[in-house]
Amino acid sequence: MVNEDSMTLLTDYGGQDISDWCASEKFHGCRAYWDGKDLWTRGGNIIKAPAWFKEGLPLQHLDGEMFAGYGRFQEARIATQYGKFTEHIRYVVFDAPQIAGDWESRVAAAAMLISGAPRAEIIRHWRMQDVMVSLSEIKLRGGEGLVVRHPMVAHYETGRSRNVVRIKSWPYLPGAERAATSILSGRE
Repeated sequence: MVNEDSMTLLTDYGGQDISDWCASEKFHGCRAYWDGKDLWTRGGNIIKAPAWFKEGLPLQHLDGEMFAGYGRFQEARIATQYGKFTEHIRYVVFDAPQIAGDWESRVAAAAMLISGAPRAEIIRHWRMQDVMVSLSEIKLRGGEGLVVRHPMVAHYETGRSRNVVRIKSWPYLPGAERAATSILSGRE
């Protein structure tokens, strides 16, 4: 059985220096862990994914998110909870727990592992430079926030990790997120 004890769990950003960490979008979906045969929820339940959805997924374990698109969280939740999958549901992979190496090495390996899985995709990531701009761009397109990972952690961690943090808002510079959003959308 797989549950949240087997997964890396995010911590909230606490003001630490995250310059040059690896950033990716935090999708508003449902956590899903692939064990080589089945997809599991964070609560330890098997997701009743149809064969067409699991097609091409590897024997190696993957960690990711069931995502149906912006504004479609309920669709992802219904697929995860009740097995009612639509063509919008994708498995967005953000780690490969059994692969040795740091996060960037594991995610590169995961990209190769899912190359034959039409319903899976690898998460897009970049090196963190400006939290405010990255967060504002994601929020403008309807995203939930950022996940920022320490690039030098040499293995997949289980449980709460201070090396993987979420940022949903930017309270450290009052009004900065609103100002950046206005600038990026052309409403200065």
